[in-house]
Amino acid sequence: MEGVQEGLASAWAWLFAEPQEAERIDWGRSALRFTTSDEARALIDRERVERWLAHGNLRYPQFSLTFGGEALHPNRYTRAQVVGEHRHTGCADPGRIAAAIGEGATLSLTGIEVWDEHLARLSAELGRALVARVQTVAFLTPPGHFGTRAHRDATHVFVVQAEGSKRWTLYDLPAGDDWDLAEIPGEDAVTEEVELRAGEGLYVPLGMGHRAMAGPEGSLHLSVMVNPPRLREVVQAWAAQVSAAFTGQEHLPIGREGRIEAVGEALRRIQETPVDLGALAAAVESAAPPPDRAAPLPWPAAPGVSGR
Repeated sequence: MEGVQEGLASAWAWLFAEPQEAERIDWGRSALRFTTSDEARALIDRERVERWLAHGNLRYPQFSLTFGGEALHPNRYTRAQVVGEHRHTGCADPGRIAAAIGEGATLSLTGIEVWDEHLARLSAELGRALVARVQTVAFLTPPGHFGTRAHRDATHVFVVQAEGSKRWTLYDLPAGDDWDLAEIPGEDAVTEEVELRAGEGLYVPLGMGHRAMAGPEGSLHLSVMVNPPRLREVVQAWAAQVSAAFTGQEHLPIGREGRIEAVGEALRRIQETPVDLGALAAAVESAAPPPDRAAPLPWPAAPGVSGR
């Protein structure tokens, strides 16, 4: 247990200036404003975003643009590039992206942990500590514009304000678990407004409605999204486990006669099938986090030099 706590403290140090402040997180119940760490503020900046778009070989949907909450068609900001004899479509067009942002569009970069080693380490450490899937999304929004419409996320979100400022409007939490992402909260459901400046962060609970408007200098923020396994995944993993009790060639009888009895017998066998709860828990835990660093390539050792 002590090792787990140390790992969690190390993971929180990526986000919180004071890792112990993470103890104030009221998971799924209330928002939390906090001071971000120097490491978090160093994870992303506009120069790095420009470099990713110009030289990162990114392709849609790794990046996207929205205007007033409406998605812009990728043809407006992507281009085709020829690599060798292959023509790749959906590649980032930095000039057209910049022009769209100048007109008020918001740029989103999704799954940055896939191509950036620093965010890969953050996602890996936090994912292991919380036993959850962790993904990252960056939002670059021009001054005076909303990045998205009011919406709810199916993940817990930690916002890291990297540059500029953004005013967050937080709405109510949905009652119970019967809600979907398309459910837009109304203005009468506003519970809090928080203005974040560079170096500040915000925890937004899973399902809490929100939207945010960039300040006079624009805004660049990073969203670290924590997605714990869903109970539906438990059911799916259980079904996969108990299905091993049936051979691949067992069928229901032809016609309706006798099928109800056959289904009843199948359910009896399911009830009698032992379930390995440890294996079930392992099956529903998050997918393997991205590696902290790339695996070493198998270069042959020089004569007289031992390998690593």
